[in-house]
Amino acid sequence: AGGAWSAFRSGNNLNDRELVDIRANVFHGRSTTSEYADLAEKYTTDKEYPVGTVICVGGEHEATATTPGSMPIGVISENPGFLMNKESTGQAVALKGRVPVLVLGKISKGDLVYVSDTDGTAAKLADDGANLVGIALENNADNGAKLVECVLKV
Repeated sequence: AGGAWSAFRSGNNLNDRELVDIRANVFHGRSTTSEYADLAEKYTTDKEYPVGTVICVGGEHEATATTPGSMPIGVISENPGFLMNKESTGQAVALKGRVPVLVLGKISKGDLVYVSDTDGTAAKLADDGANLVGIALENNADNGAKLVECVLKV
């Protein structure tokens, strides 16, 4: 108990410097990297939604796909960089960071995307008072629904 230490896997007198997993009840430390780029939390949804679906509070459970005029809380995440409530049931909803968002219509890098008139999607063009989802990080000339990398601003 106490003290600082690292665990290495070694078959040759510690010349191999490959780190191994360490399990503990409490860990005080700092992570310096993450493989993915969003902060997500699990929410129960009224059905299983595809990655990129824009989500709001409502439905039969905690969350559902946005409808026109609803306030978004996040986007369904595929691989969260950090996942809160990991052991809970439900889907990972990205709350902050950069994630693919289901966007309708042409989009340019830097465009703001809002809750659209189609459930669970975002769009550049929105009615007055529409709720912001994020900012597009890429261009896409496709008029249909597609995943567009965005910085979340929910």
